[in-house]
Amino acid sequence: MNSAAHLRLHFAPVTREQFSRLSTTPDTPDWGVAAPSPPAVDADGRVVVVLDPGHGGIDPGAMRDGHTEKDLMLTFARELREALLRVDGIEVVLTRDSDVFVSLERRVAIAHQAGAHLFLSLHADALSEGQATGATVHTLSDQASDQASALLAERHNRADILAGIDLTGTDDTVADILMDLARVETQPRAEQLSEALIDALRSAGAPLNRRPYRSAAFSVLKAADIPSVLLEIGFMSSERDLTNVTDREWRRQMAEALRDGIQAWIIMDASLRALVRQ
Repeated sequence: MNSAAHLRLHFAPVTREQFSRLSTTPDTPDWGVAAPSPPAVDADGRVVVVLDPGHGGIDPGAMRDGHTEKDLMLTFARELREALLRVDGIEVVLTRDSDVFVSLERRVAIAHQAGAHLFLSLHADALSEGQATGATVHTLSDQASDQASALLAERHNRADILAGIDLTGTDDTVADILMDLARVETQPRAEQLSEALIDALRSAGAPLNRRPYRSAAFSVLKAADIPSVLLEIGFMSSERDLTNVTDREWRRQMAEALRDGIQAWIIMDASLRALVRQ
């Protein structure tokens, strides 16, 4: 696409008084530069955590031995919500609190409407080829860090097709540029969040994948202004992981570890905010 812009400048003589009167500060105190994404803590100390139980309704997700990913993740999201609500100042919003279908676009919209400070999507997928075990944490990337992550992103993104929504190619050039600029600040925060979660899970003795940090083009992580990560707490294709995910006590320990990781990230993020844009 070829395009061109034309800039015309008209100069006229003015007096010193006229120049001084017209040389005022701009209407926007940030001189037209977009404000940074919101910190993890509001001025009143409130933190909004949005939990996103994967799948739901007509989309069951992975299935094995009578268990469905959508039901297991809804149960775990509720348990994690209870663990987080025991922390003063944390509010929790679920993208779904029942067995209903929610499109990926709607999940991101719910996070925006809630004023989310972080977004955590919860999954326990299954791989039809190869073997994968242990928890993995994913951040957004145009290029998948590995083939397994690419396949997972392809499976998760099918929800847009089920909803009759295909967002591919719909963003115009200007919107893409603005979102990329916003992610300059948001993406490092999401990466720090993923590291905090992995460290907390490791400290709690939770089984981790041999490569626990990965990235891929997950549509549900595309909120440009909210640090967003996707957590696979295990793989239902693994006998050990399925046993863990269906065990209430194991899920409780996972929820407490994730709570600790989120708290650690909130503290770290607040301490680093002064360095943003330096």
